[in-house]
Amino acid sequence: MNIIFKTLLPILILSIMPIRNTHGQESPNDKAQKPLFRFGIIADVQYCPSEPEGTRYYRNSLPKLREALSSFKTDSAEFIVNLGDIIDRDYSSFGTVLDIIDSSAIRTYHLTGNHDYEVNPRLRKHLPLRMPSKEGYYTFSEKNFRFIVLNGNELSTYGPGNKSVVRKTQDYLDALKKEGNINAIEWNGGISVRQFQWLMIQLDKAAADNEKVIIFCHFPVYPENIHNLLNYKEVLSVLNNYSNIVAWFNGHNHAGNYGNTNMIHFLTMKGMVETENTNSFALVEVYSNRIWIKGYGREKSQILAY
Repeated sequence: MNIIFKTLLPILILSIMPIRNTHGQESPNDKAQKPLFRFGIIADVQYCPSEPEGTRYYRNSLPKLREALSSFKTDSAEFIVNLGDIIDRDYSSFGTVLDIIDSSAIRTYHLTGNHDYEVNPRLRKHLPLRMPSKEGYYTFSEKNFRFIVLNGNELSTYGPGNKSVVRKTQDYLDALKKEGNINAIEWNGGISVRQFQWLMIQLDKAAADNEKVIIFCHFPVYPENIHNLLNYKEVLSVLNNYSNIVAWFNGHNHAGNYGNTNMIHFLTMKGMVETENTNSFALVEVYSNRIWIKGYGREKSQILAY
């Protein structure tokens, strides 16, 4: 395929596709094809019973979360993905938020974010988030799609790791700072060699089984940003070896972001905790050749062709 044409192909596809507005109205062409499945996605709820700080209205996240869950039920979401940071700093806040999520009765997959560990150090190994693995990274499948959930807090100075992990992470941070990396910040985390190996095994299995892949992580890896995973360059070098990866979804950067490299969509979801009254969440509809992001509030609607 001509290199220029291959580069422009996603743009050409997007330009001819029907657009759904944020009120959920469908074009005539859309009715001819139903999504393979749909799921809800939330990021950075960051609830705590505290007064606002700057643009973060912590208490207001609860009614926003209820609105999101009600919308997911109305739209028949088959599952929900929490991209991390459902609390801000208080362990008791987990119960409040999880009770609301559980009341929806919608299957929910959790990730941890850096703020989820802003609790008493003795409790960091006992976060009440139900996940299929104690390591915090796992997979699940839906309609020939393999979803890969990564734990971006595995290497960190704030997480549940032992003193050796903290010391090695601090040394790594210091080295990144000396190199001038803008993401060398203590509230970012990274993934271990073991998790890298596990990730490649999962990607190989997906390729062998002819599955498309969607990856979730609390931290972004593209475009370059101060919020990026500490070892995002290494992650990108792995992802670039595979042609079946459709998208990477993350939170952490409350302003949101988007990039595309090697035909992979990298979408940073906006933080729910931001602003006094405007919500931010999305319904994701997956089709055979595109993903429709149905955004609410600050999260815009867009089409990601693949």
